[in-house]
Amino acid sequence: MLKLLLIVADTSHFTNNNYYYLEKELAKITMLMVYRKSGPINKILRNIPEKPDYILIVNDVGKTFAPVVTGLSDISIPVGLIVNDAHRFVGQRRRYITNNHIRTFFVICRHNFYNHYPRQRHDQVYFLPQFANTSIFRDYGGEKTIDLMMLGEVSLPQIYPLREKILQHYTDTPGFFNRPHPGWRDFTTKQAEKALIGENYARTINQAKLFFACGSVRQVVTFKYFEVPACRTLLMAPALPELEEIGLIPGKHFVDINEENFSERAKYYLKDTKERERITEEGYRFVYNHHSTAHRAKQLVQQIKRVL
Repeated sequence: MLKLLLIVADTSHFTNNNYYYLEKELAKITMLMVYRKSGPINKILRNIPEKPDYILIVNDVGKTFAPVVTGLSDISIPVGLIVNDAHRFVGQRRRYITNNHIRTFFVICRHNFYNHYPRQRHDQVYFLPQFANTSIFRDYGGEKTIDLMMLGEVSLPQIYPLREKILQHYTDTPGFFNRPHPGWRDFTTKQAEKALIGENYARTINQAKLFFACGSVRQVVTFKYFEVPACRTLLMAPALPELEEIGLIPGKHFVDINEENFSERAKYYLKDTKERERITEEGYRFVYNHHSTAHRAKQLVQQIKRVL
């Protein structure tokens, strides 16, 4: 069994705690050791029970670039870096990659990664898309009481122009439900009970017939591309470059939209119940069968074994 050292912040109370659940799945299929703090790698290795076969670092979830592990170029154990948001911490991450001689990357979006780190084109770069925690993002069996829904960041029109157009078009329209993003931060148990995160978030998505999402101007396949179908809700979102590789097919698993046609297509799928439910069901089954947390953990372990 692979001995894996995962160095990552605790995201169990974070707005999106999918990486915490990824840890849980990795623990089922590897000998997983988890370390949370920054520091020299030799000191970290002295504080874990076994010498790992591989060291995996995630340090771009949250508002700071952490944990920061130093001295990685001085050890013989191979190291990989998960890159979640390639467009954040660019200068800091470039220095980190250079100083530690990191040559293996597991990236959420390949083209966005290469855009900011062109020197890494000749390194080992593995595509590791987002996923859905299907223990939370699922069909709760309630009635579909909301026709149109859009949740998340809408205050940055230069980054999310499609969301801005949708919001302008449907504001004050009966049947349209919109709420802002709760913010990227840790939540106490009491705060989480009232916030639109976790199960509350999933149950809300599950109430909608149609859900609008996008990948921003960066064309990143976000969590919503997996979480919305997992809630048995029809995803209305642009077809992005990496979706074909993921296997999400427009017209089969979701409905492709843009700034010109979103209203027309929403109107059509609200009216055609049979077609809406067909695509919804296909998307739901596809995510459950190929893009759950368990599937992504297995994919990650296979990629690490290829490195080794």
